[in-house]
Formats: sequence, C-alpha cells, structure tokens
Amino acid sequence: MRELPYLLGALLLIALLLRLDFVFYILYVVGGIWLLARWSTPRSMAALTVRRNFVDHAFLGETIPVALELSNRTRLPMPWLRVNESLPSELAATTQLSRVFTLRPREQLTLDYNLRCLRRGYYPIGPLRLTSGDLFGFADIQNRGEGVQYLTVYPRLIPLVGLALPSRLPFGTLGSPQRMFEDPARMRGVREYQAGDSQRRINWKASAHSDNLLVKHFSPAISLESVLMLNLHADEYERQRRYSASEWAIVVTASVAAYLESRRQAIGLAVHGVDSLIAMSIETAGSAARQPMTVPPRPGRPHLMKVLALLARSELLEDGESFVAWAQRTAAPLPWGATVIAITPSGDALTCQGLHGLVRAGLNVVMLVVEPYNRFEVVQERSRRLGFAAYQVASEEDLNRLQAQSGMRVPAYRGTTL
Repeated sequence: MRELPYLLGALLLIALLLRLDFVFYILYVVGGIWLLARWSTPRSMAALTVRRNFVDHAFLGETIPVALELSNRTRLPMPWLRVNESLPSELAATTQLSRVFTLRPREQLTLDYNLRCLRRGYYPIGPLRLTSGDLFGFADIQNRGEGVQYLTVYPRLIPLVGLALPSRLPFGTLGSPQRMFEDPARMRGVREYQAGDSQRRINWKASAHSDNLLVKHFSPAISLESVLMLNLHADEYERQRRYSASEWAIVVTASVAAYLESRRQAIGLAVHGVDSLIAMSIETAGSAARQPMTVPPRPGRPHLMKVLALLARSELLEDGESFVAWAQRTAAPLPWGATVIAITPSGDALTCQGLHGLVRAGLNVVMLVVEPYNRFEVVQERSRRLGFAAYQVASEEDLNRLQAQSGMRVPAYRGTTL
C-alpha cells in the first residue's frame, strides 16, 4: 500500500487542525501497525531456515520420502507463508506442491511428501519458492527462492548368474577351463614334482611331511578388465523403437556391469551420449555432447554405483560423430588384452568393421546387439570372420539364452536390487 504514508500524513494534518482525539488514536494504531509490518516482515523472511531432507539416490520402483523443514527463528510470528515446491512430473502426481501455513514464534514445521521412482533418470527437486507478508497488506510481499537438489534413479538391474565372455588376460578371479594360464593367488592343492617344474613352486613343508617332492598346484583363471561401451547415438536406432531400445540398452549395460562386479572384476564405462547433469546447466548445455562420459576400470561396489549413476544420467545424442569413430578414439588408451563390450543397436557391416579395428589393436571385443534381427546368424558370421563375438540381447529371453550358454541355471526372479 504505497498510498498509506500519504493517507497517514493527511490524517495527521486533520488531527492537528481539528484537534480530534479519536483521529490521533487511529493515526497511532494504523501508523504503528504499518511500521511494525514494514520492519518485521523482511526480517522474518530472512531469518526463516529451510532444509530439504531426502535420500538423493534410489533404485527403480522405490518410494523416496521427502521432508521439507521450515523453522521460524525469530520471536515474531509469520501470519502467512506460501510454499511452492516444483517437482518432476515423472516422479510425482503434480508438478507443483503448494501450501499455505502460519508460523508462530520459534515454531518448526515439517512438510512431508513422497516421490515414486518409476523411471530412471537424474531429476531436479525444486526450486522452492517462499512468499510471505502481513495480514493487512501494509508491507511489500516478500519472495524468496531456495536452490535445487537432485535425485538419481538408477536403471533397472536384471540379475545375471553367468555370461560366457572371453578374455585374453592371464590372471584374475574367474575360474577358467583353459589350463594355459594359472593364477598364483588361487592355490588349489599340491601334486607330485614333474620334470620341468620350477623350484619356486615346490611346497617344502608338504614335501617334508609326505617324504616326497610336491609342488603347488594353482587354479587356472582369467581376468575380465572390461570396459562397457554404450551406443546412445539417436540416428543409429530405429525411429519407431528409439526410446524403448535405448532404455533397454541401458538396462543391459547396467546388468552386465553388476554381474562383473559380483565376480569381483574391474569394470569401466564409456557412453556415447549426453550427460543430463551437464545438459541441465545453461552455461554448458551447448557443449554437452562434447563432454567425456567415461568411468575408468575399477573393482568394487562403490565403483559400480558410479557406473550406475552415469547410466542414470545418460540421454540420447541427437548429433555428433558416429559410434564407430567415437569407440576407436575412446578405446585408444586401453591396455592390450582388455575386454571391450560394445552395447549397440545395430550389427551392420560398418559397426563390425569399426570394432574390427579394436581387435587389430589387441583388444578383446564382444558385441551385444539390443535391437531384434530376423537373421542374426548373418551378423554373427560377419563378426566371427572379423575376430570377435556377437550376441543378440533384444529381450530378457535372449539374455537367458546367453546365460544358458555358460552352463549356469537362470533364476526365475527378476529384480532391481544389488
């Protein structure tokens, strides 16, 4: 009410001229309320503390409770406070949560709501807009904004019990029927000494106990230092199934990564796509496609969560270089014998020729094709001639068949937990 000071001045002039006591009374009451409102409203808004508490990561299908805590730290009441919380449409029934409250002096209020994680992604929670004022409208409406927090919803995981993935590295933790390499960290017993055995392998304690020369017997093993290369180039997917096939490719990548981690293998990830974390930034949105989306190979559960977080943020790339050119450039620093698992929608001749370049560089290449083929044996024959294996994983049934090739029993349960 910008005209109120002029009205108070007019009342003061009338009271002085006519010497009316009730006019002075009205002037004192209205002026005091006006001064108090002008002084207290901005200070109460500035002293208001806001905290949003929630778990910032979740698996598909979980429900995340969010607690929005509002605390009035002053000794003055807040007659009304409007709270507007912006919510992602993929996780909540409404895109905005709007409530109006009254806060007493030193009062703390908690606003609870839930987010249902029905789709993987990287979602902003907020911004939060707060609006307050006095009951009479004497003070200006006070607006305040709070920052945005983010929730990561990991992709769906299909539990895998066995995949027949080849490797060229001699040491590791996976048992192998090939006896060419033995892992000195996996001793399985002793055997009698044979001509040509190294003296370093002699088990002197066991030999003294049995009165016979015995040598250590190790289990053969392989190591899958694997890098998962995910193709999210939109133009290489069929237009009719672009969204569903790309989401399935992310599910396959996440499931293979979880399987390798469960076998205590070192896993890495490289995604030919767009990181939504960078794309959400206004300053860097124009160069989001050029930002590297890679996680170097490491073992361990914390490292797997980094891989899943990057997959949760991955989006389709609308333009840019082809997957083949990107893969050859990305795989250049990898050591000899590393396993490259390429998850791609197509197994055409151009893709196979590009992956053949990785084979010639000394890498062990496996191609997983996520779109259906009527005659996939043609793709398999082409890849076999070029020196790498190709498998079709266009559905969960295809994954079951791939697991059956490893001789492992496929479980009936399909879930998302690690």
